[in-house]
Amino acid sequence: MCSFGYYKVDLVRFQEAVSNPQHCTVNFEQGIINLPKLKGIKTVFSREFIGNIKTVTISKTATSKYYASVLVENTDILPTPTTIEPSLTIGIDLGISHLLNLSDGSKFDNQKHLAKSSQRLAIEQKIFVRKQKTSKNHQKQKLTVARIHEKVRNQRLDLHQKITHKLICENQATSYALEDLAVKNMVKNRKLAKAINDAGLGQFVTLLTYKAKWYGKNILKVNRFFASSKICSHCHHKLDSLPLSVRNWTCPNCQTHHDRDINAASNIRYQALADIAGLAIV
Repeated sequence: MCSFGYYKVDLVRFQEAVSNPQHCTVNFEQGIINLPKLKGIKTVFSREFIGNIKTVTISKTATSKYYASVLVENTDILPTPTTIEPSLTIGIDLGISHLLNLSDGSKFDNQKHLAKSSQRLAIEQKIFVRKQKTSKNHQKQKLTVARIHEKVRNQRLDLHQKITHKLICENQATSYALEDLAVKNMVKNRKLAKAINDAGLGQFVTLLTYKAKWYGKNILKVNRFFASSKICSHCHHKLDSLPLSVRNWTCPNCQTHHDRDINAASNIRYQALADIAGLAIV
């Protein structure tokens, strides 16, 4: 992915994503990208690459920034996934109050970027709706609102990139077990939809998955209907019900006190390993 810098030629034609299947070249030393009938575009590259360029897809954001996604064909071969070892497997429970809860007891806070920007966003949106649609001030205010959304999106992506990098590159684990979440179904809950979208769970799983492939590590998925929170990770006793408001509970069978999220992460890890072995813990 690369972004365009200043360029004199009018790029208004790219109102939506446009794919260029051929005759596209890049020059990393000069920092330019050449497209059909549009040469010498000053560009900021996120990374350098080696290979044959297949397509370059140009897109424009709501804040009038242009991005080029370059599809490259090369001879690089992804490393073979390592052997799944229980001692090097971590269970991950995704949530809202904490973005990640790991089976080793560690947690990653959810920064809630959208919630933190909601007050300013509400003010700017009120100003926006009062502007006449045909006026220049309407377009200026529309851009102001778009910039707030873009900042929130970039903050969320930056957080996810840092956490996934830490998990994949700075962790001894070789396998990561998590639930096969259906985010589209989860956001149908009107009370939690905004918080779920703010957490960006789908984006996090996507980043973690492709980084694991890059480094030859394993992503293990557990069935989304697995009752990870209701099961005691110590004796595997299953509760009949466990309201979402209950964050800590004591197992009535073995009297083990559980943090709801850490217990869920431990159960996800055990169930993923049991699925590999063809077993079940309940």
